[in-house]
Amino acid sequence: MILTHEYIRHRSGYAFGAGCCWIRIYRGNPEDAPVVICEEVPGSGASVSEMSSQLAAEVIRDHFAGGLPDLPRPLLWIERISARRGRGERYFLVTFPTYTPRPEAPGFVRRVTLGPPEREPLLPREVGVLIGGAPLR
Repeated sequence: MILTHEYIRHRSGYAFGAGCCWIRIYRGNPEDAPVVICEEVPGSGASVSEMSSQLAAEVIRDHFAGGLPDLPRPLLWIERISARRGRGERYFLVTFPTYTPRPEAPGFVRRVTLGPPEREPLLPREVGVLIGGAPLR
């Protein structure tokens, strides 16, 4: 896997403290599912878990306009939750009911969503294997 994008993504909308996160996109062979690691920016105003469906939909819309691979999980969306109150960093593999962005609700701001997410815990070494690099801390 090769890191192709790394940036801070602001959640779309006009709400105060709408939140932002750090996005890293890894791509491998065309038949492999891309891996996206989404990490909360401390003090941004919202948790990654609360924004994952909308953020994933926006990332797919903006970076994978040509489509995702035809796989059961065409995108591996991983949330990294920073250490808090003595707990170590935690990783979750997030699965969505669909990987096609669709409008969330009518309104002034056009948000998209993938639907309600499901989370599976991952170990840092498993994340390291998915991105083809050394195990993460």
